Amino acid sequence: MVIDFDKITEEHIEAFKGGEGKLDMRAFVDEQARIMYSTLRPGASSGKHQHAGSFEVMYVISGELTVHYDDTTEVVRVGQLHYCPESHFHWFENCTDHDVVYLAIVPTLR
Repeated sequence: MVIDFDKITEEHIEAFKGGEGKLDMRAFVDEQARIMYSTLRPGASSGKHQHAGSFEVMYVISGELTVHYDDTTEVVRVGQLHYCPESHFHWFENCTDHDVVYLAIVPTLR
């Protein structure tokens, strides 16, 4: 199956999960997973949230994403992936002056 994000309507989200600023997202969703191609604008962030009943992987395509994972802070760069296992907390932010583009996958665990 090919997922063509160019054919999916982009959502413009302010304060994603209680964070600040703007996140632009194109999401493919079915009963198995939520797959998102996202752009986090400079200075924007998500709110802190837990992945209960699922996990998340975030692969950075361009830019630098600062991720706060449980009690640590990591910078995820192009070609790197952040993994937030089930039951863990994370939040992320763009601390740079340019967009961060990433692919995120959140499967539905059964």
